[in-house]
Amino acid sequence: MRRWFRTLPVIAAAATALLLPPRPCLAWGPEGHRVVALIADRLLQQSDPEIRTKVQALLATDKDNGLTKSDIASEATWADVLRDKSPEARLGTSAWHAVRFKPDNPDIAAACFGRKPLPSGYPASRGPQDNCVVDKLTQFLAELKNPETSQFQRLAAVKFVLNLAGEVNDPLNAIDRGDQGGHCTVVQVGPQPPLRLSTYWDEKLVRQVVGANVAQAAARLATEFPPAETRSWAEGTPETWARENFEIAKSVTYALGAEPTDSKFQFPAKKGQTESCQSLALYRVGPEYEEKAFAAVKMQLAKAGVRLARMLRDGFK
Repeated sequence: MRRWFRTLPVIAAAATALLLPPRPCLAWGPEGHRVVALIADRLLQQSDPEIRTKVQALLATDKDNGLTKSDIASEATWADVLRDKSPEARLGTSAWHAVRFKPDNPDIAAACFGRKPLPSGYPASRGPQDNCVVDKLTQFLAELKNPETSQFQRLAAVKFVLNLAGEVNDPLNAIDRGDQGGHCTVVQVGPQPPLRLSTYWDEKLVRQVVGANVAQAAARLATEFPPAETRSWAEGTPETWARENFEIAKSVTYALGAEPTDSKFQFPAKKGQTESCQSLALYRVGPEYEEKAFAAVKMQLAKAGVRLARMLRDGFK
């Protein structure tokens, strides 16, 4: 793992311990990222086997990876595992996983820290720290397309792309409601215990979509939607995908109805930690919300797989 720190912004260990921010919402959980990668892998196997072989060959060179296995589904979780295990990576890369538009002003420049470019001669994996998922995907894809990119940086680029392709298609990553990406919003679905919106959206609903077998879920999602529709999903750019997810966040994810004025909820703090979300409004949602949210999660995972396949085709031509 230490080898990868050379590709990240240089941060003093002592400063890291003092400045570490609250842990952000991780967006799609491991099952979500795995199914996205396996959808893309299946699509490449069917239509671009040469590209698939190139991707597999590059991932097979990941000999020093102590965080994940080197298959495409495992590597799609690598950027999240790195961020979770390494304080340096957490500070240096957390902002790369989202593009949080203000609900009343979806300004891409503001959401992307002024669109800071890479310093001249720097690989994308070295920063800037204040970059959004839209800009990082653009930077990493440019590295994959550049024949002068070293194998080491090409491997870093593809591992980040495998993960960020899922992140840019998660509506919770596309809006800033001041709730830590849904971490500090509480929903109660029917008689079930209250959950964080991020837990419900990115974990529980994903598990419902994926089921017990990720590979079978990928095969199902890759063929469940009409071909003409899936072809249209591959069009556009990371920015247009992020804006699309912003609209879904407003119309589905946060369409929770009026909050009750007399119902507040407090999550218990985990052992040795301080709970950052205090006295939260409790939103009770019913079957209509469940149905729309489930359908949106299923479609966004499928879209992410289709779009990842396109990015890999573009990057490995």
